[in-house]
Amino acid sequence: MKQIGQIVDRQMKEWELRRQSDRKTPPAERGPVVCLSRTIGSGAREIAKKLADRLDLHILGRDTIDYIAEDLHTQRRLIDILDERGRERLERWVDGYLHGAPVEYDEYGRSLVKVVRSAAMQGNVLFLGRGANFILGLDDAFCVRLVAPPEQRIRQIMVYESIDREEAVTLIKRTEEDRRRFAQRLFHRDVEDPVAYHLILNMAGLDSDQATDIILSVMRLRGFLP
Repeated sequence: MKQIGQIVDRQMKEWELRRQSDRKTPPAERGPVVCLSRTIGSGAREIAKKLADRLDLHILGRDTIDYIAEDLHTQRRLIDILDERGRERLERWVDGYLHGAPVEYDEYGRSLVKVVRSAAMQGNVLFLGRGANFILGLDDAFCVRLVAPPEQRIRQIMVYESIDREEAVTLIKRTEEDRRRFAQRLFHRDVEDPVAYHLILNMAGLDSDQATDIILSVMRLRGFLP
């Protein structure tokens, strides 16, 4: 956890420096926001890294998001990076979102919504999972889901985790079920719902560079990039 804390602290300092040098830039002109959902074993981490390099994005994955959501001091620090107007907009948005939510949010759920929304308001961020697309919606973020054939995913997990085939199959089933339950519990949504994404990309026959180029092309077509 100490390593995650150091990563988050470095991230916060970068945002603080960027905000100090960019206070006059309208929020609408501050870098893209990407939500990357995926089936386990579809190669999302490599694609996220390439997108981040190409677009100068900060990657926020599950561990980082959960750390901020569960640490009130860090969460407050993230929100305080916003200017006064931004904090007011955040509070109004979160209150409206939670009031209209179809499920009852626990403390973690409320913190998750605040963390994702306030990080998105910084701009230049890529959320890797954690249902960020359900929180932000299709207007405020480019939402993409990566899928791949079962055998391709099994092979990738075997290599990435250094496990045998049986273990890989078990891990895939358990992880996909956990993600499905997470989206259902917090957002009352199906993680596989196609209308929750601008793009669903089948990684069969594609490498990470090709997939990255496709995502960038669709982002431009949908107005998320110049």
